[in-house]
Amino acid sequence: MKRTQVIANFFLDGAKILFGSLVVGAFVPGAAAGQPPLLTLAIGIGATIIFLAIADAAAKREPSSL
Repeated sequence: MKRTQVIANFFLDGAKILFGSLVVGAFVPGAAAGQPPLLTLAIGIGATIIFLAIADAAAKREPSSL
């Protein structure tokens, strides 16, 4: 497996974890103790989009000759 594919898979898995823990977790009653659920939801969506963009960029990158 190429290095760029490993990096893309890493960030894709990170996006899944962020989405599951922050976005879906914001809807669990009592999980957002002390902070508004909208803040958690916004941060989770933003971080998921960033991780997906990095994974997409790494997957589209030409593999190096190493």
